Amino acid sequence: MHTRTSKRSAPSPQPSGSSTKRPRKAYEQENPVDVIVLEDSDNEDPEDPELKDILAQIDAQEASERLARQLERENTHPVGSGSKDTPIDIDDDEALARRLAEEWAAEENSHQNMIVDVDEMDSAFDRQLIAEKAAADCRASTIAKTTKSAPAASVGPGGTGYGRDAGYPASRGNNRNRAQDKVAEPSKKALQWETTIVRILKTLVELLPAPYAEDPQVYDMLPHPSIGHLISLSQLPALLASLLRNDSVTDWISRKETYNAMLLLLRRMADSELTIQCLIGQRWETATTCGLENWMWQEGEITWRKSTGGELEIAPALYTYFKKLTKQSHAFQVGAMQMLGGDAEEDVDEMMIQGTSLCGDIIATSDDLERAIAVLGQPLTHEHRDNRASPAESSSKEFRSRKKGKGRDVSINVDEFYVAECERLAFKHVSLADPNAAQLQYTHYNYAQELNNTQTSTRRPRDRLHLLKELAVTATSLPPGVWVRVDEVRNDAIKIMIAGPEGTPYSGGLFEFDCFIPIEYPNRPPLMHLRTTGNGTVRFNPNLYNNGKVCLSLLGTWPGRPEEQWSPKSTLLQVLVSIQSMILIDAPYYNEPGHGQANVKAPVSIAYNRDICGHTTRRAIVDWLKDEHKNGIWRDVIYSHFTIRKDKIRQQIVEWSKSAPQIRAYSAASTQAYCIQPFSSGPIANYGQGHNQKPSKGLDLLEEYDKGIKIIDTWKTGDEAE
Repeated sequence: MHTRTSKRSAPSPQPSGSSTKRPRKAYEQENPVDVIVLEDSDNEDPEDPELKDILAQIDAQEASERLARQLERENTHPVGSGSKDTPIDIDDDEALARRLAEEWAAEENSHQNMIVDVDEMDSAFDRQLIAEKAAADCRASTIAKTTKSAPAASVGPGGTGYGRDAGYPASRGNNRNRAQDKVAEPSKKALQWETTIVRILKTLVELLPAPYAEDPQVYDMLPHPSIGHLISLSQLPALLASLLRNDSVTDWISRKETYNAMLLLLRRMADSELTIQCLIGQRWETATTCGLENWMWQEGEITWRKSTGGELEIAPALYTYFKKLTKQSHAFQVGAMQMLGGDAEEDVDEMMIQGTSLCGDIIATSDDLERAIAVLGQPLTHEHRDNRASPAESSSKEFRSRKKGKGRDVSINVDEFYVAECERLAFKHVSLADPNAAQLQYTHYNYAQELNNTQTSTRRPRDRLHLLKELAVTATSLPPGVWVRVDEVRNDAIKIMIAGPEGTPYSGGLFEFDCFIPIEYPNRPPLMHLRTTGNGTVRFNPNLYNNGKVCLSLLGTWPGRPEEQWSPKSTLLQVLVSIQSMILIDAPYYNEPGHGQANVKAPVSIAYNRDICGHTTRRAIVDWLKDEHKNGIWRDVIYSHFTIRKDKIRQQIVEWSKSAPQIRAYSAASTQAYCIQPFSSGPIANYGQGHNQKPSKGLDLLEEYDKGIKIIDTWKTGDEAE
């Protein structure tokens, strides 16, 4: 799609009555003025000197009055909506605020006049944003061309290219200074743009209706009905979305004025049912825009993105992003409480205080929005409930009612709901210590000894802050099927659950890992230990040993190329994604070096997968369906995972049992004996002989699965009980 946009021209006369555009309001309207007019009569002597003096005085007085009225009109008369002759100068916020205040006082603050001001503000912002984007694109293009045209430049710290003229160190230094000047210029522009954004947001806070103000005006109680639509059509939602999607706590702190202004605006938008729709309602993805002003004057177009099927693409509601921001703030605050009051460096301590304060404001704003949404009755509709946060906010009872109803394919609803539940349960701070112990003991944690050894050790303040920020980002960045639980006392003690991806012999299973963050982190990688091993009887993968060892180059437990090794810039999230996508795969047999290129149809791979499917069913599925986990840290994950996907997992077990009948008569010996024995040595040697051998009598895992599902149906997690 293309946008039709007309170029701006010099000020032109008012549009004629035949124009299709709405007539602009003139800047100066000739109001009728009461003026004394003296006319000469035949009886008056034109040569009378006294009369001349009187007439001259009257003329001077009339001229003075006309000038005074003209100046008054110029200083107090409102500017016409969308005028292009004298656009708002939003850089001069004091002048703007003064002019708006004069307009309100002069025109009784009616909703017609206030909506004009909102229109002017949104239009001014659109002009600024479109111009800024164009300038940024131009700068990026210039930098790209400069980079390509300077192949002799080497890469210095932080990826900065420094020109090097061999044998001329002085010249090299000058080049570096010029490079720094070029870097400083965009930084200055960014700072100016940041100041502009703050002014825009604060001005809009004053312009939007405030029905809960101490002295509400008519406009506050009866705002213009088009106000929400004006905001939605402007570039303001795009700005808010970009701020809310930002997951860098460091960036929040450095831009705290911007984020504080954003929080004020969100609260104000939640005060009115007309503007709150901009936060919780559906919005379309903008493809191109000419700006609100040009669109209103029919001098350009706003176009929306369409899918390949021709349907308009719906963007997530702004409130969805804000919920994620709130979740990150919770994660940061919990960790920050453990750091405050310590021996942190001054700049680190200051950053911690600022970050904690800002995160507290974000959480408080979230509470205010929740209350406002409830007061306005928005959660009563499914449409708003789905858009407000995500389908995860709905109960499983609602989900089951959807399954019974007509509409889209049930499997699509299941997948969407499962992803949403994964997001809701992805990250929590919990107690990993033994609740029955008199002291702080981590009985069910593999790295309990490491915790004891480092109890009196001190992590560098900057490293602690690094871990804190990383956990905050992890809280909203985990892929579906990965859950993290961080100890509420020691945030270096972590437990992780990973669901086996579909289409693999691990599908439907839950694999638990213990993770420990060493004192030297991020200069050293985290420690990982697999707990789902059937008490040390099962090796699920060439990279997952039955003693819990996890072989991964990123962890330093397996050799690899330099770029695959751990570095201070690596993250725990990378480790988790690597385990899910590189270890729990469809052909794990080929994870063993020397087994050649992966081929899922090879007999050895099929036999290996058959064995893994049996162990997955027994150890990663059935073993979780027991009451012993009812009060554990994974209760909500187990309940959600198996309740939502129980039909799909059962069907999968039935399919597996057709080629692996040992699933219906499981025993450790029978599964290991039920695989082809392709090698006599190596890490996976002795994996059975003769797959036609009849399995020995054992557990019917399909029956055990059905019994387990009935058990967890009685759990009713806290969310379900409510």
